[in-house]
Amino acid sequence: MPLTLDVAQRTAVGRPAHRLRREGLIPGIVYGHKVEPLAVQIPERELGRVSLAAGVSHLIQLKVKGERRQRPVLIRELQREPRGGHVVHVDFFQVNLTEKLNVTVPVVLTGESPAVKLSVGELLQVVHGLEVNCLPDSIPGEITLDISGLAEVDDAVRIGEISLPEGVELTGTADPEEILVKIAATRVSVEEPEAVEAEAVAEATEESAPPAAAE
Repeated sequence: MPLTLDVAQRTAVGRPAHRLRREGLIPGIVYGHKVEPLAVQIPERELGRVSLAAGVSHLIQLKVKGERRQRPVLIRELQREPRGGHVVHVDFFQVNLTEKLNVTVPVVLTGESPAVKLSVGELLQVVHGLEVNCLPDSIPGEITLDISGLAEVDDAVRIGEISLPEGVELTGTADPEEILVKIAATRVSVEEPEAVEAEAVAEATEESAPPAAAE
């Protein structure tokens, strides 16, 4: 089911964002290739709901009040307050459904690694997102990677080994030999020899010291 979001044009562009937020609205901008930038305002609750479901790779149909056609967009950026983390501005990138584009899609691990299950090693995910090239309506919500074959230390999955949905390709910047996920040796905490020796000397000195004279 496609995601839709109702927005309205924002005529008072210079209006402070904190005033809009007091009314439950978030300012935003819509832009794109051969698209005239459009300032908008969005109900904060609706933006939160849709952005949580869409992330940065799911296509959204933007319904601008007063316009007959919906605008296909991606969330390009959510600007947040440094302290509270509240959204203060959103950038929408309007796409052309007939033109391919590059977009970063999250990598999600599935299955269970025997190496982790048996405490042979630790799972290390090196890459959390992959840049792919495809048509806007073919953007996958995520790229799943099965880790059930990782059984030994140094077992790994490389970018060139993953399978992508039909119509989706890796961009030219991707290195097929780059490791996505691997099994690393379990870290063991080892005390420094000098520290162990100093502790032993201290204990021996304490044991050989004469008892304190009673007063």
